[in-house]
Amino acid sequence: MKRISLALVAAVLIPVPADAQRDVSRRSFTFLDDRLVVAVHAETPGQLQVLRGQRGLIEVAARAPDGFAGFGLGGEYTPELSLTAIGSSDVQYVVVVPQHVAVSVKLPGGATQSVPGTSGLATYRWGDGSATAARPVSAPSDGLFVVHAGGPVPALVDVPGLASVRSISVRVEGSDFRITANRPLSLTPGRPDHFLIDVTGDPLDLVVFVPRGAARFELRSGSSRIADLAFGRIRGYCSGTVIQQPRPNSDWLTVFPVDGSLTCRP
Repeated sequence: MKRISLALVAAVLIPVPADAQRDVSRRSFTFLDDRLVVAVHAETPGQLQVLRGQRGLIEVAARAPDGFAGFGLGGEYTPELSLTAIGSSDVQYVVVVPQHVAVSVKLPGGATQSVPGTSGLATYRWGDGSATAARPVSAPSDGLFVVHAGGPVPALVDVPGLASVRSISVRVEGSDFRITANRPLSLTPGRPDHFLIDVTGDPLDLVVFVPRGAARFELRSGSSRIADLAFGRIRGYCSGTVIQQPRPNSDWLTVFPVDGSLTCRP
């Protein structure tokens, strides 16, 4: 992929006069993992823009007029890029993340959004003097291919092989059952209550939409139980599971296999 200049990105997305460049902080991090949480801890109102760049590198630029902006990369289980600011009335961040990394954004107030895996720009804003702290301004479409749509919710979706699976997400929301992926995929014929999904080839992101009113649903990988639905909420059984609630009546669970496997409890 063509190298993206952070200085150019910051100049375009954070337009400031030349004499105000001292307000812009920049930093880069080597990053070799396959998932990332970008967490905004700033109490002041602000805006975050996320776009895709080259492999192996995270780049951050921030502007905090009359204040200070800081960044840090850590996290005990899931890598987290923390963004902070103090003393500013309006802070702006630009984060360039690797193209192949699964990224979610956690905003002040607890709202969480997944960043699209395709090229493009996702913009989020929080504060605005309103009682509701965090809300996304815009986020490009996920660009997912529909593998299956409609019909009754199967009791079981089985993804036996994970070697080519980058992530699996179950989104409990809406009223329709759907299986989607970031590239075309075919289902293996089987029983209507038991879907078998064989994944081969390039790394794949799989997203299963399950209605909140579904009586039962379970996601497995062979003999390993990954997740199930209980009382309208999704439960996870594997290490590294990320559970989000991006909006009311919407629960997302995402797992990221490592070297084609997951560590799950019975």
